[in-house]
Order: sequence, then structure tokens, then C-alpha cells
Amino acid sequence: MKRPLTVAISPCPNDTFLWGPLALGQVRSPFSLRFHYEDIETLNKLAAAGAVDVVKLSFFQYARLPRGLYRLLPAGAALGYGVGPLLVAQKPLPYPELRNAPIGIPGWGTTAYSLLRFFAPHAENLIAMRYDLLMPAVVQGEIAAAVIIHESRFTYPSYGLVCMQDLGAYWTERTGFPIPLGGVAVKREVPRRWLTRLLRRSLRQAWKGPSLSLADFIAQHAQEMAPTVQKAHIDLYVNRFTYRLGPVGSAAVRFYLRWVQAVISQR
Repeated sequence: MKRPLTVAISPCPNDTFLWGPLALGQVRSPFSLRFHYEDIETLNKLAAAGAVDVVKLSFFQYARLPRGLYRLLPAGAALGYGVGPLLVAQKPLPYPELRNAPIGIPGWGTTAYSLLRFFAPHAENLIAMRYDLLMPAVVQGEIAAAVIIHESRFTYPSYGLVCMQDLGAYWTERTGFPIPLGGVAVKREVPRRWLTRLLRRSLRQAWKGPSLSLADFIAQHAQEMAPTVQKAHIDLYVNRFTYRLGPVGSAAVRFYLRWVQAVISQR
């Protein structure tokens, strides 16, 4: 392709670790890549609009896209065991009270939203917020509970919050599958095999041991996140499924997408 490819990913450490060697030129690309960094709900909206060539998006959003708009890559996914969002509050709420309690979610297109529905389909009073505003909103009493994602998984105790339910663990207990959080999708004109090989090369480079420039790149986009939280974030969300979905990861994604389609068709 002669024009630059637009690549939209999150500024979270798992994405900047994975894509960093490419963005920094440590791994050569035969095509020019133009990167954009956005929160997950914005990425989902970009995907819905078909606004970028390559996008990291929630698997829930992928299930809702028009057929044929994007194709998933077999690499670059955030998927695994014990990696799901958490339902947190200042104090545990009885399960029946989740029906009317105001619960914050990180966006209507997120996998986190779908997992809350899987755990508590009766919850009706849901409020979408940017993911980094959720815990402060619980502390300030604006909402009773929140579904938190990304680095919030590691920092919620510092806000005085308790975990009511690990939604990813609940999914795995009920289905036996790892939880598919997000994946990389590409427009049909993007050479899928080429980008898959390139992304795996970038990840191998990062796994060799982050260079100073890569570490700075990750920290720059992680903003206020402590180095220990950055490392924990990468260690949790970048795993064997990120490098290659494989049979187990692919089966988990297929099962999840079928479930989402069934839930959507019932609404």
C-alpha cells in the first residue's frame, strides 16, 4: 500500500509494549504506519465508523460490526485466564440490589459491559463513563459500583474499594474458556498475513527485554501509572494468546462471539 496505514491502539502498557518496537522503528515495516492512541470506547467507535485501517477493539464491539468491515488478526489479542474486568464497590452489594443500583461501565461497546450482563443480567441502571473516571465516581458516591478494566485492576485497593466479583473468572467458571477481551482487526485491503508476521516480530523484540527507548515509550503513554503497575499490566495482558490465538484462543473467541450474537438478538 502506498499510503500510510492508520493504526489505532490504546495507550495502555500491553498495547504499547506489543506495538512499541514497530512504532519506534526497532522493527522495520515495508509500509508506513501512522499511530493513534485512544481509550477503548473511542477505539470501538472508530471501528464502528470504519475510520482506521487497523484497530484494537473490544471483542464485544467486533461482534456488532457490519459483516466484512474488518477481519480479526490471529495475533495481538488481550485474552486469557484471570484477566477480566472486576466489579468493585465501597462495600459489597447484595446480588438482588444490582438491579437498581447505579453501576458504572467503561462504555457500551466494551467486553466489560457484556461480562456484567453475563454475571448480572438483571442490572438495569448502568452509566457509561471513561474507564479512568469510574473509581473516583464510586469513591465520591456518584455510583454504587463500577466495572473496572486495565490498570484499575491493580490499583482499586488504594481507593478503598473491594472486589465484589471477578467477571472474567466468573465467565471461565461457567464456560471453561479464557475470556476474550480485545483483539486487533484490520480492513480487508490490509495484507493480513503480512501484518500478523510483523506484529509477532514486534512482540518477540519486546520480549527480548525492553530497551530504554521502549520503556520510555510505554511510560510516556501510561502517564501516571507506576512502573510496578506497568509491569504487572504487561505480564497479565500480554501472553501466549497475544502472540498466537491458537486452537484454544480461537475457540474461546468463536464461543464468545456466538454468545454475544444470541444476547443481541434477544434485545
